[in-house]
Amino acid sequence: MKLPLQLKAMILGTVSGLAAIGISFATGEMFQRSSAASAGSGDGLAIPSAGKLEQKGYTLFMQNCAHCHGTDARGDEGPDLHGVTKSDARIASLIKDGKKGEMPKFGTKLTDAEVQALVAFVRSLKE
Repeated sequence: MKLPLQLKAMILGTVSGLAAIGISFATGEMFQRSSAASAGSGDGLAIPSAGKLEQKGYTLFMQNCAHCHGTDARGDEGPDLHGVTKSDARIASLIKDGKKGEMPKFGTKLTDAEVQALVAFVRSLKE
């Protein structure tokens, strides 16, 4: 069955529009999770009793780290960050200096205060 050109164009436009709406909802979900964490809603990563430093760290994590460590910090390309036993200084050093071939350096992108917030967030992750 051969469809008229106008009908094909209408179908293609509808499918494209639905795809754009889907992308918009997915993007909105990412921002809602970040906002919910800032409000202390406890969506799996953010801990309701977490302090401002941990919440700031969560926001920075979602912006800089989640694409490798997963949005739940359970690991994806990067390792699971729950129950990390390294010292705070070692965690900060890894964030700043990265790990050759495994993790980029964030020392020029993040301030010392932001690195400390990320360390506090990683510390808040329990097994």
